[in-house]
Amino acid sequence: RRQRQMCIRDRLFVYPFAWMFSMSLRPLIEALSFDPNLWVSDPQWSNYIYAWNQAQLSHYVGNSVKYSILVIGLQYFTIIPAAYGFAMMEFRGKKFLWSTKFLGMMLPAEATLIPVYFFYSKMGLVDNWFGLILPSLFSMFGIYMFMGAFKQVPREVIEAARMDHAKNRTIMLKVMLPMIAPVLVTHLITSFISNWNEYYWVLVMTNTQAIRTLPVALRGLLQVEEGVPEWNVAMAGTMIQLAPILLMYIFASGKIKTAMVGNKKGKL
Repeated sequence: RRQRQMCIRDRLFVYPFAWMFSMSLRPLIEALSFDPNLWVSDPQWSNYIYAWNQAQLSHYVGNSVKYSILVIGLQYFTIIPAAYGFAMMEFRGKKFLWSTKFLGMMLPAEATLIPVYFFYSKMGLVDNWFGLILPSLFSMFGIYMFMGAFKQVPREVIEAARMDHAKNRTIMLKVMLPMIAPVLVTHLITSFISNWNEYYWVLVMTNTQAIRTLPVALRGLLQVEEGVPEWNVAMAGTMIQLAPILLMYIFASGKIKTAMVGNKKGKL
């Protein structure tokens, strides 16, 4: 029975992506019918070429890759030391700082866009790479995730390292990080997916097409002066955006579940 439920769940998960792929291969007339059938008698692979050229996706794919890599590569210099400090050290104002940061995590991003944009415009951070990646360098989700992982490291290991006169930097980098490698990989994947799909932040904080990313560019495929949007072309562009994410999920879903849930059965 459990296997049957898992099979039904997997089908429900796969169907929307399969339908999108089917839509991306249809002529416009068939796409406008929104037929739930997945079979395409005459696949139009040229829709992908047209979407790539029409939206100039090569430029925006490069921006998305650059944005995701910059965020992932730089944020670990801030969130890992911050998580270690919150998890393993005692300092004045720790509870207040944590409460302030946690309160910021509870606020929806849309509620802070206007004041943040006003601040960015005054500081000259609008429409440049530094301003675009700055908030992600202090990701509360990343700090919270690594802090929980650091707390799971056995105290005996940490005390043994301190008895060998290891400094906090050595304990963090050479002792604790290798022990939480699955969490590190999971955060890397989830951070890449989040930044790859980022839309509102990039749209608001950019004024030109120079550094805008793929999700913003795909919105242009639905903007037409007259007639109806070419939904088949829009779906082709969406599938191009989803391709890296789907591949990462297929090959890394097991590691993500292990890091999030843990190896022990019956515990969340």
